[in-house]
This record gives sequence, C-alpha cells and structure tokens, in this order.
Amino acid sequence: MKREICAALLLLSILFTSCTKDAVNPSTTQTTVSTLSSVNSPAPQTGTVDNTAALNNVNGYLRFRLAKDSINTDGILINFSPSASALYVPGEDAPSLQGFGAVSLSSLSSNNIPLAINAEPLKATGTTIGLKVSAKTDGIYSLSLQAIDAVPAAYAIWLKDGYRKDSLNLRLYPAYAFNIYKADTASFGSNRFKLVLRLGQ
Repeated sequence: MKREICAALLLLSILFTSCTKDAVNPSTTQTTVSTLSSVNSPAPQTGTVDNTAALNNVNGYLRFRLAKDSINTDGILINFSPSASALYVPGEDAPSLQGFGAVSLSSLSSNNIPLAINAEPLKATGTTIGLKVSAKTDGIYSLSLQAIDAVPAAYAIWLKDGYRKDSLNLRLYPAYAFNIYKADTASFGSNRFKLVLRLGQ
C-alpha cells in the first residue's frame, strides 16, 4: 500500500508540475508532444508473438489539458500499466476533486468514476477511455495532448467527438478546439469525448 501511495504522489507531482509550466509558457505544447512522441515511442511493430506480448505490457503515460486560455486550465494523467485495473482502485487511481475553476477535465474509469490520475492496462486489442469536460461559461475551449511517454508508435491515438460526429488523430494534431454551450448539455459532460487507442491507423 505504501508503494501504491508513493506512486500516486509521484504521478500527481508530474501532473501538477507540468500543468504549471504549461500555464506559464503554453507555446511549448506542440514541441513537447512532438519531441516525446519521437523519442519515447518505438517504431511500429509487426504482429509476431513477441511484439504482441510487448504491446500488451506497456508502461507509459499520456497527459492531457483542457484550457479556456493560458490561465484557466485543468489537466489529467492517464497511466498505462499491465497490472492496472480499468475499474477505479483507491491508491492506484486519483479521483477528480470538484473545484471552482473555469474548466474541469477528468478521465473515466470503466465504472464511470471521474479521475485526475487514471491507471489503465493498454492492450493490443485496443483501449477506449471516456473523458468528462465541463466549463463555467459558453465559449471556445481547447483539449490538447500535452505529453506522450513510452506509448509505442504502433498505437494510434484518436479523440472521438460524439457531439460533432468528428475524430482527430492526436499524434498528428495534438490540440482540438471546440465549443461548449451551457444550454446544450450534449456539448459537455461525460458523453461527448472518448479517447481511443488502437493498433494501426
């Protein structure tokens, strides 16, 4: 249990340190994603037994940010581990805390618990993770992939927008601009966005 608590505290430290740096200098966002993607992601692999085993044993993470502007932001960490559960597990995951900020971002466990840190297994058969977005006011917001660490390049990373019936390859275009309309509950909440990781394109 001590080791799990320490791991959660370390992940929180990474998340909040990175979010603070991004708020101070948001212009570094795309460079950071491009650099981490190329340095830490191995080349696409063929479907051999050994490669399939490696793709089922990923230890890496993705970091996302929802922003209204350079000051009003919220971030999450999705941590991939072959021993993790897709369900909410205290000490392994960190629930989102309801705050008073202008924006709010969470990922969802498989039993729909909003999380600030979400530990998940990444499987060669594919992984889908729900995202919950909210804001205080109508406006244009940006959802961006801030960092990729040790997620193999064989995995495509897609953002699916159910409201606009649209999708975006986050490896190629790490930021997505969208509108929230407070009078239209389908434009925010836990049913609009899904993150899909799958082999190939």
